[in-house]
Amino acid sequence: MKMSFAVTAILFVTYAGLAASYVRAQDNAQATGTIKGQVTASGVKDIDHVLVYVEKAPGDYTPAKQPVQMDQQKLTFVPHVLPIVKGTKVNFLNSDSVLHNVMWKKSDDGSYPAQNLGTWGKGASKDFVFDKEGSVGLLCNVHPEMESYIVVLQNPFFAIVGKDGAYEIKGVPPGQYTVKAWYPNPKKLKAKTAKVTVAASQAAQLDFSLSRK
Repeated sequence: MKMSFAVTAILFVTYAGLAASYVRAQDNAQATGTIKGQVTASGVKDIDHVLVYVEKAPGDYTPAKQPVQMDQQKLTFVPHVLPIVKGTKVNFLNSDSVLHNVMWKKSDDGSYPAQNLGTWGKGASKDFVFDKEGSVGLLCNVHPEMESYIVVLQNPFFAIVGKDGAYEIKGVPPGQYTVKAWYPNPKKLKAKTAKVTVAASQAAQLDFSLSRK
């Protein structure tokens, strides 16, 4: 199901605001750099579901103070991919006029056991704190065509790729990092990693080409 321009704009602002809330304090402490680039992929139309993130970064990172929202609108989880820092509370809202359920099966990486948060109606919500690194694939047992993904990360240096394939991760402390480009369905696009060196007040270019192989 295609999302409207308004919803797409809201998601862009949400991702940008979420990442900024994590790194604002660090930006004030030292000069930081940027990782940006272009992601190309073969065999998929939804390249904007690709998540690019720094796998590990020195230090400890606190989650967002306020809950991050995963909505259910027009029989669709919004957003389709939600990256968060470990310890973040996610608010699962139902904005539809029908009953929705939120559940997930055991994570492929073993990080989270199967969970069923229940079923609720329009305007109601439930919270869940994701306290381990890993990922879950969200489902609605009322509407089996619905799915979404939450990726729980060690640090806030991440970005969702735009429809044009571009991404930008701001506020990264200087240093050398391993960066991963991840897609929800590994049978369609295999994740890739690459090394990058970030310098203060500079932008490091890092492009990815994803495919099934």
